[in-house]
Amino acid sequence: MPARSTDAAGRDRSGKSTPAALDAATLDPASIDALVHWYARTGRDLPWRRTRDPYRILVSEIMLQQTRVEAVVGRFERFLVRFPSLRALAGAKPQEVLAEWSGLGYYRRARNLHRLAQQVLQQHSGRLPADPDALRALPGLGEYTAAAVSSIAFDLPCLAIDGNVARVLCRLLALDVDPRRVATKRHLHRAAAPALQRHSPGQLNQALMELGARVCLPRSPRCESCPCASACLARQQGIQEHIPPPRRQAIRDVQEAAMVLEREGRYLLFRGQRPGVLESMWEFPTLDSRLMTASRAADPQRPTPSGAARTSGTRELAEALQRHLSALHIETEHLELLGAIRHGITNRRILCHVFRPRIARFPSQLRIGSRTRDAGWYTPAEIRNLPLAASARKITDLLADPPASAGAGEAGKATGRPDLRPPPPEATL
Repeated sequence: MPARSTDAAGRDRSGKSTPAALDAATLDPASIDALVHWYARTGRDLPWRRTRDPYRILVSEIMLQQTRVEAVVGRFERFLVRFPSLRALAGAKPQEVLAEWSGLGYYRRARNLHRLAQQVLQQHSGRLPADPDALRALPGLGEYTAAAVSSIAFDLPCLAIDGNVARVLCRLLALDVDPRRVATKRHLHRAAAPALQRHSPGQLNQALMELGARVCLPRSPRCESCPCASACLARQQGIQEHIPPPRRQAIRDVQEAAMVLEREGRYLLFRGQRPGVLESMWEFPTLDSRLMTASRAADPQRPTPSGAARTSGTRELAEALQRHLSALHIETEHLELLGAIRHGITNRRILCHVFRPRIARFPSQLRIGSRTRDAGWYTPAEIRNLPLAASARKITDLLADPPASAGAGEAGKATGRPDLRPPPPEATL
């Protein structure tokens, strides 16, 4: 078999790094020294960086999974006031943990963290193990989180490879390969091994994370501010913006409808009305595509409500939501469209229309049905203490501060309030 033709950078004719180039990849010691010194001088002062307590570091790493640092900073301290130790967390009720996690999203993390605390109490006498293999055996901890806790809390020589770290290392080594592949991670571990011996593993991992978050950005990296710029092989070859290769994930636009039902200052909320990640969270009566399909199938001949919207999209949402509530023996009429909120779950970009109806008939005892685990009437103050889905929290904000003009949506974007769009001409259904 003829030998593969490669260029001076160790790439084959397709432009990809060859196995030989991957095996030969090493980090420049001087640039790593410069990186660690840069981090010591300019690293952000974040609350979880002021401690070596394994429990606090664990909580921070789980909160930071797929969540912005800015969103975690305020919630981290509040969570630790409520659950100051693994033992306190293990003894809490699941709904108490979910309530404190409310608004951070990805609620499976909170459920796993609660289970982890109970397991550590039972199997490890309430002390987090230092060994990364033992950590990976705990609920919700993968390779990255186990390595981060082992290195930061216990100073063990483990490379914690998240998206930021993988991007930094692949650019320093000019490796235009998929960083998620097991083979790529193996090469990165090998290349970083000497640096983990020269420097504190926790400091080195946090320096790499910091560089990826602030300087070595996915798009338009700030190479002029990088302490490793002189030794960055990707920059030398002018390919830093092409490493790592882009991963495209289709974003789906989804519409939902939510209903605000009010009686004497209290609002109706359901828990468990939708399967999946929201099954333990409280929401206003909400319809998504799965419930809409079931509602339509249950009563395909139901006539269109009087005064239905003139646009088919809004009309279909209103009809389906009314059918869904009618199955619970809740009859509504004169739906007022309050506005809309925007939120997202994984690869779904969601626009939720929020309606306020007049209740025409309500049962003396609410039948919540097989899909819904619980229901109740709550004041706005009580609502904020429940484990809420992100959409419910934004709807509560909308009720407290409804849009006053057509410009409310843009103002909401600028101030951090929910994105509230003004009602269209068919506001009353």
